[in-house]
Amino acid sequence: MILLEAKNVANVYDNDRGLKEATFTLHSGRILALVGGNGAGKSTLIRLLTGQEKQKSGEMIWHKPQAIRYMPDDVDFPTMLTAAEILELLASLKQVDKYEQEHVLKRVSLWDVRRQQAKQFSKGMLQRLNLAQSLLGSGSLLILDEPTNGLDPFWIAQLKNMMLEEKEKGNTVIFSTHLLSFAEEIADDILVLHEGKIIVSGTITNIFLQEDATSLEEIWLKRINL
Repeated sequence: MILLEAKNVANVYDNDRGLKEATFTLHSGRILALVGGNGAGKSTLIRLLTGQEKQKSGEMIWHKPQAIRYMPDDVDFPTMLTAAEILELLASLKQVDKYEQEHVLKRVSLWDVRRQQAKQFSKGMLQRLNLAQSLLGSGSLLILDEPTNGLDPFWIAQLKNMMLEEKEKGNTVIFSTHLLSFAEEIADDILVLHEGKIIVSGTITNIFLQEDATSLEEIWLKRINL
C-alpha cells in the first residue's frame, strides 16, 4: 500500500542547501533508507516528513494519516535527570504506561543504569536512550535520523534487528545514514541523495540491476563523479 507520494518537493535554505524537487513514493511495511553524505538533504527530508518544516514547493500526499515515532539525530537531554526520569517524562506525552517504559529501557540495555543522570552517560548510551524514546508508543511509522551515530558495532547490529522487528510487525521504517553498507543490509527501498537531489531511487535489487553495480558505494561514487 502506498502511504505517501512526494511530488517535486523542495525546501531550499539561504545557503542553497536543503532539498531540491524530490519525487518518490513511500510504501507501507517496508524499510526505506535515505543515503548520502553530509549536506545531501537527508535531514531536511526527514524534517519535512515529521512536520517540523513545511515544503516551499511541491506536494506531499499522505494516503493514510500516520502516527509517527521519531528519533532525531541529536538530543540534548536534561543532564540532571536520570534515564528513567527522562523516559517517564517523554512517555507521559505519549500516554505510555510504566510497563512499556521498563521494556524499552531493557531493550536498549539501560535498565541497570536507569537511575544514573544523563550527564554520566557516554555518547553511545545517550544514543541508546534516544533510540529508547523513539520506540515508545504505537505509531506505525518509525523515522530515524542517523541512528547509528555513536553506536559501536554490537549496537549497530542490535539496531538492525530492532528495525527488522518493526518491519515484521507490519510497521514502516525510514532512516537516514551515511553508512552505505548498513543501508544495503537492511533496506528494501533506497533514496540516494547528493547536494539536495535524489540521484538514484528504487528497490535495492532494481537499483543494482539498473546501475550494473554490486554495491551502493559503487553507485554513489559513479553518480557523484558524473
